[in-house]
Amino acid sequence: MKILKNLIKLHRFLFQITMAFAFLSIILNLCWNKFLSELLDILGGVAVGDFEYVSHVALSVLPTGIFIILLHTISEYLSSYLASYTCEIFAHEMRMAYVRYYLRGDIRMLSRMNVGEEQSAMQNELKDISDYLNENLFSLVKQFGTFAVTVVFLFCQNVKLALVSILPVLPLIVYCACSSKIIKNYTAQCQSSKQKINGLADMILDLFPIIQVYDAYKLIKDTMAENLSEWENTNVKKERITAGLMSLSGVLSFVPLLLLLGAGGAMVINGEISIGIFYIFINLSGNVSGFLQNMPGIYANFRRFGASVDRLEEKLVLKI
Repeated sequence: MKILKNLIKLHRFLFQITMAFAFLSIILNLCWNKFLSELLDILGGVAVGDFEYVSHVALSVLPTGIFIILLHTISEYLSSYLASYTCEIFAHEMRMAYVRYYLRGDIRMLSRMNVGEEQSAMQNELKDISDYLNENLFSLVKQFGTFAVTVVFLFCQNVKLALVSILPVLPLIVYCACSSKIIKNYTAQCQSSKQKINGLADMILDLFPIIQVYDAYKLIKDTMAENLSEWENTNVKKERITAGLMSLSGVLSFVPLLLLLGAGGAMVINGEISIGIFYIFINLSGNVSGFLQNMPGIYANFRRFGASVDRLEEKLVLKI
């Protein structure tokens, strides 16, 4: 992962600004939830029909609410824009480094290269790296930051209810880890089938005169059809298994929320917590359970990104 460290070092200021706005957006989101919690507590103590007091409260807190919403909207937009811009800069640097590798090579080095393998590297590894940077890098950082800050925030509100919202998710992590491993194996099979097709296409180009002389069209056609059929069957099987595993994961993801509703509702009835605190836990539970359930998949994607970077490490030399 040296290449990623070099990219961050090369564009350190841009990376730091992007991270700052990402965490500012997280903090403002928690401030908004705390504001709504306090507003619910105030309105919950108002007598039925006391519209004058409700109007007074609404007018007094309205400027604060508008100010928080405005700041959060601006920070969220800048965070998203800077993340996309920074990731595109990173991806561009890696693509240019890949091009410079070929430009520095001499004729003898280029002639020894296998066209099919280089084409496969550009279609798979380099594309995977670029896609991961654009879609997952800062999204992962922001998800982790949201998870960490939210956990601390929830424990500050109520330790007992925070444990109820977190502990039921842990068994789901085991399921997600196992399902991610299965999906990863089928993804590797799909990539292997695709590499066979690319290799066969490269062989056809190299041996086309010989194929004409020996009239081997039928043999090549049958081999290509067999490889395409293998790739198609592997992809279909992978999609079916992925759909089944993810569907079950979606059903199981409601279990922690149901437990939180039951425990939190009982605590509100018994007067242990206010309705505002209960609202905070319901509204922010997805920040905790969602990240924990997706963690195996996130880690698997990161490992795949790391493997692609390692395979192209010697070719991706940056100018720092």
